[in-house]
Amino acid sequence: MVDSPSVELGLKAEPNLQELIFTKLFAKIRREQFETWFKSLRICRMDDGEMEFSVTSQFVRDWIQKNHLPTLQEVANIDGKSRKLLLAVRNEDGWDSLAFLGANATVRLAENRIVEGAEPPRFAEARGVPPAGMPPSGRALGQSVHEHKLRRAQLNPNYTFDKFIVGPCNRLAHAATLAAGENPGSAYNPLFIHGNVGLGKSHLLQAICQNVMKQTPQARVLYLSCEDFTNTFINAIQNNALDEFRNFHRRVDVLVIDDIQFLASKDKTQDEFFHTFNALYDAQKQIVMSSDRPPVDIPTIEERLVSRFKWGLVAEIEAPCFDTRVAIVRRKAKGRGVDLTEEVANYIAERVTVNIRELEGAVIKVVGVAAITGRPISLQLAEEALRGVAVTRLALVSVDDVMGLITAEFALSARDLTGKSRTQAVSLPRQIAMFLLREHTEMSLEDIGRIFGNRDHTTVLYAVTKIRDRTQTDRMFKDMLDGLGARLMGRQLR
Repeated sequence: MVDSPSVELGLKAEPNLQELIFTKLFAKIRREQFETWFKSLRICRMDDGEMEFSVTSQFVRDWIQKNHLPTLQEVANIDGKSRKLLLAVRNEDGWDSLAFLGANATVRLAENRIVEGAEPPRFAEARGVPPAGMPPSGRALGQSVHEHKLRRAQLNPNYTFDKFIVGPCNRLAHAATLAAGENPGSAYNPLFIHGNVGLGKSHLLQAICQNVMKQTPQARVLYLSCEDFTNTFINAIQNNALDEFRNFHRRVDVLVIDDIQFLASKDKTQDEFFHTFNALYDAQKQIVMSSDRPPVDIPTIEERLVSRFKWGLVAEIEAPCFDTRVAIVRRKAKGRGVDLTEEVANYIAERVTVNIRELEGAVIKVVGVAAITGRPISLQLAEEALRGVAVTRLALVSVDDVMGLITAEFALSARDLTGKSRTQAVSLPRQIAMFLLREHTEMSLEDIGRIFGNRDHTTVLYAVTKIRDRTQTDRMFKDMLDGLGARLMGRQLR
């Protein structure tokens, strides 16, 4: 079941001691409890008087100590001896630290011509990975323009405005990005697009780049992810090349950054991006960003950045309505040379309601099965093809669903959750409940606050932000939260 660690034993023990304890533990508690609280449990030390375990989270340690210590004591009594149990916290792998980020930072420069006299960004060459669109190390850009074949940015050629399906869910975002692509630096600057994964944010961002490049071939258009920006910044610090980094990023005409929410908890990178933003904005250069949440909901982002993100236009992309999903299904199928009947297109659109990527995957599955079996695409074939496909529906999560899940998991009553108690045993589950309601329902901060004893919206926002922050630094807590979210959604799909 689990690899047994090396255990310092003061007595002769079975070689599979940890597996034995896990087996006994698994027989006494629910699978969900085991996955939530005991997955990282390891034996550190055992002698005649003590047995020490470790976990990877202070939160998990405290919870086991308070709620499951008698059970752990019972299963640990393997040879008839009653030992004192100790619980410690161990560092596992430096998860989510800056040092854990990959060193091969690359920048995708989308431009057709090179500006004479520009210097190569040495911060990338030092790692042996010259940025895409840049010449090999050791030569100025102007000197190598005829010797080096310029690589276009890693843009998807299908991500253009004419291939984007417009509906009520994304009309504002589409109109804003189209305006920014037609008149960069003047229309909606900065432009901030937010929405859940798989709804077309990257499509619109890349469409801006391709539109600007088509209209103005000499324009310097930089498209990169927030992770690219962070990695390259770290690389620049390590190689004493901050001047080159700043010169490179602050001389573009259009800066497009995907997944800006990953600036959270990165103070130095936030400071650098703040000054880059100011330099470009003051020069009337276009800035476009995307995120999975609105600016105010990004945790641990400096207020000065949040304020600047809202200077221009903030536009949300929502889950597509049924008619839009049908149009997307038909477009994706036609791109593969197939015309779907209305019946089949409607069925696929009804099966997948949230994520456009999964919607495209469903189309590919149906078309693929038809091609392999040689059968025409019918409703029966579509049903067979999608029977085993895990698809995402828009779950109608209710307040009762969330409250029931939290009260059962943390052994609390609804009165405890909505009451005045501020003890850790109550306040943390309450914050988790607030977070799940914010994530899985359309309720506003004010609505959620009213459920929990008429607390104001700032209290709810603090709780949601605190839970999000913790997922950035505590892997076990994140796994536990993901598990709760999956179980909450699973209730709606049964």
